[in-house]
Amino acid sequence: MKLILIEDDQHKAKQIIQFMSESFTEASIELKKSYQSGLKELLTHNFDLVLLDMQLPNFDIKPGEDGYKFRKLAGIDIMRELTRKRKNCKIIVITQFETFGEGEFYIDLANLKQMLKSEFSAMYIDTIFYSPDNSLWQKELLELIQNKISC
Repeated sequence: MKLILIEDDQHKAKQIIQFMSESFTEASIELKKSYQSGLKELLTHNFDLVLLDMQLPNFDIKPGEDGYKFRKLAGIDIMRELTRKRKNCKIIVITQFETFGEGEFYIDLANLKQMLKSEFSAMYIDTIFYSPDNSLWQKELLELIQNKISC
């Protein structure tokens, strides 16, 4: 299985990669840390599965930089761009936040799931709530991959 993880939090990325490597020993895992680098990789390569964070910096953060504008709904922006480019991907969102957006567009996790299911039914599989304090996210991720992804 060839997968990409688009995640800016180093600890969360490390835990997800470790879990995926142990659960799927044949998996090839690519890590990207921003909206731009993740989208570029998705548009130029094919993956069996995308593990996607919802909130990402616009660009990869380098020492002394801040990643420029932080995208509160980067995951949605990536899915819209993939749809526009007619790129077929299977996506699982993994987030540690329960609310998203700002200003006029503010949405909780339950409503976000419904919106993603409605707008991106061909690519969106589900959203998993990640917590570093428990392993429920691991169980949910494993079940989703085993039941929804055929690689």
